[in-house]
Amino acid sequence: MAVASERRMVGMLERVGLDSAIASSIESDTIIKCVIKTSMQEIRKQCRACSTVDECERWLAAKEDGDNAFCPNAEAFEALRVICDDIANNHHTGAT
Repeated sequence: MAVASERRMVGMLERVGLDSAIASSIESDTIIKCVIKTSMQEIRKQCRACSTVDECERWLAAKEDGDNAFCPNAEAFEALRVICDDIANNHHTGAT
């Protein structure tokens, strides 16, 4: 079950425009990276306990229209996307 939830989580990251490497390659050497790492731990936990697995599978397979509002992690994914966009645009210095 953990393997399937990890696959769905990675798929969701990619579908919302995030690099799936964020799920495993973040080192906690800055405050921002620490926040991302902690967020991914909580997201992973919620994915494992997800009650919308069938809808998630359909959405990831592009068989479901609309956004991912059904996802318990939708707001977290959006927040991560904003943070990562800010980092990519050099709005954060990475200071600890």
